[in-house]
Amino acid sequence: MSDPNNSADSKPSDSKPTGDWRDQRRAERHARRGAMLDHWGGIPIGGLIILVVGVIFLADNFGFHLPERWWALFVLIPAAGALVSAVRFYRQDGNLSTRVAGAATGGVLMLAIALALFLGLNWGMFWPVILIIVGAGIITRGYWPR
Repeated sequence: MSDPNNSADSKPSDSKPTGDWRDQRRAERHARRGAMLDHWGGIPIGGLIILVVGVIFLADNFGFHLPERWWALFVLIPAAGALVSAVRFYRQDGNLSTRVAGAATGGVLMLAIALALFLGLNWGMFWPVILIIVGAGIITRGYWPR
């Protein structure tokens, strides 16, 4: 019977720390940081949006009158996100793929709606533009292979 408290029965460990593992971890961390800098996603859209909204409210507090439909600019938030996604997809794919076309179509559609709301356009005259954008997006997605 072997005694679990007796160290003579246990095998010596072959994997003792030698100090080299710290250098290896530093090299891995340095490589990860370099890879993150190579794949920087661009401007942080969320922070930019919060900054712009803060400037708008500050301007209103100082007496600069905002347009009547300034709230329509909030539709630009998802539009900017969709357009940034389209650019990122284009960089990843290297060509105009279906996901690039889909994200771009959504971004342009929301941009058109935001402009229509902001400018107070008559929806009775503007709705065909929405149909044109959706139709162009469907044709574009169907043209390129997946």
